[in-house]
Amino acid sequence: MPQHVEPIVVRDCHHQAYAHGSIDQTDSPLDGLLGNPHILDVFTRLRLVYRIRAEPQIAAMARPYGGSFVSIRMALVAVLLSPCVCAQAQPAPAAAQHEGKIVVYNGTSFRVVRMLGDLFASETGIAVDVLDGRASEIRERIRTEQAAGRAIGDLIYSGSTSIAQQTAEGAFAPFGDVANAAKIAAPLKATETFLPVSAGYFAVLVNANMVSHAEAPKGWRDLTDPKWQGKILSDDPRALGGGEVWFEVTYEAFGRPYHEAMAKQKPVFSRDFAQSNQRVARGEYPLYLPFNVSEFQRIRGLPIRVVVPAEGVPYVALGPAVLKDAPHPNAARAFMNFMLDRAAQELIASEGFRPAVEGTPTPADLAPVIAAQPLGTTTPGKTDGFLDLAKEIYK
Repeated sequence: MPQHVEPIVVRDCHHQAYAHGSIDQTDSPLDGLLGNPHILDVFTRLRLVYRIRAEPQIAAMARPYGGSFVSIRMALVAVLLSPCVCAQAQPAPAAAQHEGKIVVYNGTSFRVVRMLGDLFASETGIAVDVLDGRASEIRERIRTEQAAGRAIGDLIYSGSTSIAQQTAEGAFAPFGDVANAAKIAAPLKATETFLPVSAGYFAVLVNANMVSHAEAPKGWRDLTDPKWQGKILSDDPRALGGGEVWFEVTYEAFGRPYHEAMAKQKPVFSRDFAQSNQRVARGEYPLYLPFNVSEFQRIRGLPIRVVVPAEGVPYVALGPAVLKDAPHPNAARAFMNFMLDRAAQELIASEGFRPAVEGTPTPADLAPVIAAQPLGTTTPGKTDGFLDLAKEIYK
């Protein structure tokens, strides 16, 4: 039987448990500064990583320097170095500690995976090595390792579509007893091998200088308006990725006629979503679909706006699965369990993903998107058929 993994409880130097606390922004000496989203973003990340609940200390340490932003930065550094503020973590299970390492294959390339690994390592002392790559590349690497009987990776972090394909190939082992799995809220649902810890939402990105609020599309169907012909940049629906998720979900919701109408709009396809976001921000195109909401933090401050379609948003469940014959299975399960802890879920939300645990605080500017009505997600076993359909319609 797989080892039972106990939740990690984080305590400060006075042994007051804050593992289930929240990021307070009220009644704080730093309320004025926290009104600035950029400072809030930095401060939030620091508190997530180090479990700081020390606004009074920071404010007091900044006063001798005039309370300026520079002095606040100096105070933050001083607080982080203070042994009376830094968090201490209870040890991970003995078997996980003995293994001492995890190798994670990140098929999403989202930076949150490395951030989660760093946070886990800081609390447990277990090293987390992350290898980023396209889902197809990661899939082939796993195939090669397992065929050769020389397993290196322990976990994969990927979307449910890729996970389903690899599950059918026998790439994963059941993860067994992970205590925090009981926290996962609908519409996400764990399987024997896949533990969804977040959902990636897809909306529409528009250039704020080119598209006014009045003329912006209000829903997915509005994109068939002839005024958008030749002006749509789109992730390619004929390949695995956000474009395929959008195609499958909207095909199921609106039928083939919708996509035949979209094909007449002559969308320009791309397979680099990060570059596509920049192209819209630069004004090369007025809009891009489907926009991965988790990318918002990277382009915050640029002349862009996120439109949440009235019909709802396609989504994909994201999370880890334990690879078959993983060299460090206990450490892998401990990391999986950790991803559903409060601090990890807050970090996930801060990166623009819908957290799997209900009630997790979300950034104010992303809350309307993260709270959007889900339109649907991909169905295991149907992906190849939808890829063929997309190639037939979008020639």
